[in-house]
Amino acid sequence: MIRPLKLLTAAIATATLSLAAPRPAEAQFTNPYTFSTWNNPISSSADTAIMNRAFQRMIEGGSSGSASGSAPAPAAPAPLSASAFRPVAAQLMPRRLAADPALSPTEQQQMAALYSDLLTFYHDWLGQEGEQRLQNNVAGAMTYLLLTSHYMLNDGEELSEADQDAILQNFNEALANDAHFQTLSAQAKQELYETLVISAALPLALFFEGHEVGDPDSVAEAQAMVEAVLTAILSPS
Repeated sequence: MIRPLKLLTAAIATATLSLAAPRPAEAQFTNPYTFSTWNNPISSSADTAIMNRAFQRMIEGGSSGSASGSAPAPAAPAPLSASAFRPVAAQLMPRRLAADPALSPTEQQQMAALYSDLLTFYHDWLGQEGEQRLQNNVAGAMTYLLLTSHYMLNDGEELSEADQDAILQNFNEALANDAHFQTLSAQAKQELYETLVISAALPLALFFEGHEVGDPDSVAEAQAMVEAVLTAILSPS
């Protein structure tokens, strides 16, 4: 796989900068998009525990964490459809995540539009690259978050395609075996998916903007944002 996601690491950021460019100056990644006022989307998710269990599986090397340790390995990996959903609307989260009372109505509109742009580009790019299987797929969105986080926190280092495939499969297996996730409605899965994509793409765009204009503070801010996302996932309330 995930050649498209490797390309997306750079492409989504480049496109996002061009999408954001026509908006007023205050809509850029300065104010209110600085880390001090940024409303971490993951922290607003009701399903942080699901993400925590899936990410813990990655940390533990894909082990099941079974107390008995006697459960046999599955004969075949779970199909990717185990972490997919049928969308109930075009988009659900942009306006919800932008509804920050600390922002003016105009700023909320601008933030919602940017979130929407990020989701649209992610979805369209996967289609253009022949990776429709990752559209509306929560394991794919989790993989994207982990890949972009690794990229930003390791000076642009990309994981191998074999590692990326393994990450996707591990996330899919974790979700396939997560009773809570499997009982979620399609709407709840879509909310989780959109939250993951936005949480990955927004810091990534800031990261690339910082490199583009030679602003190390923006790069550091992006890294702090993604660290906050990972902390929220790994320390669910």
